[in-house]
Amino acid sequence: MQQLRQQQQASYGQASFRELAYRLAGGAPAEPWWRESHERILARTRALTWPSRLADLETQTCQIVGDEFYDRLQSPGTGLHPTQWLRALAEETGAALHTALARGADDWQKLWALLCGLALTAPQIPADAVDETVREVFPGIKHPYETALAEADKVAKLLADRELEPDAECLAEGSQSAGEPLAARDAYGSRFLLTAPFGYGRGAPDHWYAWDIDLCWIDVVVGAGVFASAEDALCEWRGVVGPTASSATLSPCAAGMTARLLASCLTTGVLADILQGTEPRELIREYYRLRRRARNLTEQADVGAGSFSFDADHVDEVFLDRYATRHDIPAGAAAEALGTILGEWGPGDHPDERAFYACSPHRIEMAAQLIRGGYFADYANAALRLLPEWTEWCIEQAGLDGDAAARSREAACSAALQLVDDKHDRPVTEDDTMPFRRRE
Repeated sequence: MQQLRQQQQASYGQASFRELAYRLAGGAPAEPWWRESHERILARTRALTWPSRLADLETQTCQIVGDEFYDRLQSPGTGLHPTQWLRALAEETGAALHTALARGADDWQKLWALLCGLALTAPQIPADAVDETVREVFPGIKHPYETALAEADKVAKLLADRELEPDAECLAEGSQSAGEPLAARDAYGSRFLLTAPFGYGRGAPDHWYAWDIDLCWIDVVVGAGVFASAEDALCEWRGVVGPTASSATLSPCAAGMTARLLASCLTTGVLADILQGTEPRELIREYYRLRRRARNLTEQADVGAGSFSFDADHVDEVFLDRYATRHDIPAGAAAEALGTILGEWGPGDHPDERAFYACSPHRIEMAAQLIRGGYFADYANAALRLLPEWTEWCIEQAGLDGDAAARSREAACSAALQLVDDKHDRPVTEDDTMPFRRRE
């Protein structure tokens, strides 16, 4: 009996390990609620009028799929797996199309439009992103883009047999970068607009796609979408970011900088599906397309051209020497506190010097919050007390002045007053009402 129990435990352990490996490889078993979720999308698809322009068709697909995605994201316990949920939706749409054609139903064209939209917006997974061993162990794992294309190909053959000719030529390539990307940044230097022209079938560009990227904490896209022109994208972005972006202008963005700004959109595997949970509906609507477009924009670019990150190795030495001189103390006296600040000072990889020294109130607040939550009181408080002087150093290095500099100083001084007391509860600094796409 004991031997049988041990065998059962070993079998259970192996099964659990295999399921974990399956999920880490990108797989996910279908959840019971997926079918109902997909049916809601198909019902809405049938109820709408679909545009003929491909960029508009993409956008309507993003809205329908994104709205359902957002609603499920707000529902506790649903366990949404964005990649496999979308793959299953492509299969359900293909099955619905087969049924509609078999019955002679007149809603097949709307279902076809949705399937085309999925094929045009689903993120592509590079061939070298999946290990060959993983493919051999889990050959059944499929991805949304390949699935949507396969379903579209099967339906296209059925339509051809019925002497119907759907426009499917653009699906394999989808939208393609059709010109040089442009970028703008706010006065602090850590909030970016990146925009590029796109077209279909390697033709002339007919729209622009834009990403609003915030580097104050982690490299994160906080907004994205289609625009008629680069100027339209810039106008909206200025309004969202606020006064610190009022004088921002667009300029050519090198391939290396483009790839670094879009790094979070190019992640594959489990990390690609991690969400903060506070993303607005408008961003969730673009969840898949912003990744697809990022891959389109960077896959053929010479990323090595002008590609470098700012080397901050000697920044601490220069700052500490000045700090020691001003306070008449040994140069290493504040080294530990500075190390704590630098450990929480925005993303680990800074695209250039200006981004490293960017000291927006948002970055200062986030750094202070992470310091309070991640260090013992003595270490945290030393770093918090040093934060105003570090901010002043960054203001000087960045050439920041006027109201923007004043707001940074105020944020640093406020952070330095909220110290940690290990004998009592730590101060609560996280604001759940803070907008995801906040004004700087």
